[in-house]
Amino acid sequence: MSVIKTLSVVMYAGDGARLEQAVSAVTVAAARYSLDYEIIIAAGPAAAAAAARVAAARPLVHATYHAQPRRPSYLLRDACSLISGDLVLAIDAAAPPSALAIERLLAAYHGQDVLVGRRTPAPAHPLHHAHTALLRRVLASDQDDPLLPLALFRAELADLLPGDGEPAPPLAHLYAVARRRNYVTGQIALPAQSIPVRPSGVAEVAALMAQGPARGARPALGALAVVASLWLLLRRRR
Repeated sequence: MSVIKTLSVVMYAGDGARLEQAVSAVTVAAARYSLDYEIIIAAGPAAAAAAARVAAARPLVHATYHAQPRRPSYLLRDACSLISGDLVLAIDAAAPPSALAIERLLAAYHGQDVLVGRRTPAPAHPLHHAHTALLRRVLASDQDDPLLPLALFRAELADLLPGDGEPAPPLAHLYAVARRRNYVTGQIALPAQSIPVRPSGVAEVAALMAQGPARGARPALGALAVVASLWLLLRRRR
């Protein structure tokens, strides 16, 4: 692994149920693999109280608070506006990875611009598979697990995070754009049990189905096949 001199951990928190767990896991990993680190929480209204408690108890944790519910992309951009590190580790505090998963990601860093993980074995739910396939088509991405809310990237690439109108997960969007712009990207296997699976929602899949391929990407010829398979799956669930 390459030495990580300064690491900014950013986490978006739509609720505070697992926030303490997320901060604890990140603290263990960051203290081991970086010379200096900070943790920045962008908290929605349901996570504000938990974020305030954690920030008050831990000197390296800072939090920003939002009175209105915000999309993950907005919260991530807000947290990234406060970073001081050279590298950014981004996670979803509602589905926090274990310290083991975070450590494996940090240990695999060898100067890549963007480094992501893939759950091994992959989640087995059919809707998750359909959602993943559709994301790969829409984003024109080679990312194996675009629904995994965990990524390590250079601080200056925070500008690649999407706006609020983008239905794809923000870290999957960042990876796809970085890949198309020829940044150095990497993917590593992570134990599936070390990272919770957030169930795919029909509404978010439908939003993706309404969107064409990413700007600057060639249309994916298999998109119609993915949509048709998803439509049949949803019919069976009724």
